[in-house]
Amino acid sequence: MVKVIAYPVMVLSGVGILLCLSFYLLGLTGIYPLPAKETPILFGGLFVVWFPTVVLMNRLTQDFKQKDLWKAALRGCPAWMRITLWIVVGSVFALFFLPVLSKGSLGDSPQLFVIFPITFYAVSFCVMYSLINVERHDSVRRCLNGHGVSPLAKFCEECGAPAAPDSTIPGRT
Repeated sequence: MVKVIAYPVMVLSGVGILLCLSFYLLGLTGIYPLPAKETPILFGGLFVVWFPTVVLMNRLTQDFKQKDLWKAALRGCPAWMRITLWIVVGSVFALFFLPVLSKGSLGDSPQLFVIFPITFYAVSFCVMYSLINVERHDSVRRCLNGHGVSPLAKFCEECGAPAAPDSTIPGRT
């Protein structure tokens, strides 16, 4: 049942990313300056994808400590996807807030306003991807002695040996 919800939400998040990026680039180049009346469409999509993302992310992270929230939520994503997510989030915040710091206001450009939802769409996309693929990644974790290890554990609960390196866990190679 969870994957039935996750697939459409992931697709809608991907479409939201592409629309926001397209409107931003088209407005930036002057080909299609975005009218202010069209921005609610992009933000309306956030409500469609963000509610299931929060609910399913809570389900994905319920057995983990709060400090490990993002590690747990994104543990089904490959390393390149996690890195790309944080680059996208940092870039969006830089693009959104640097003009505010330099000019003191956002000005009249809706293009800066349109780039901000990409953060939420990207997080939603990655969480849904992780949710779809987490079972495959959780079942392969082992310690150096071959015992099964929980997804974020650094040491085996059975024998105390270190967990074997796994490329799906952040910080591991």
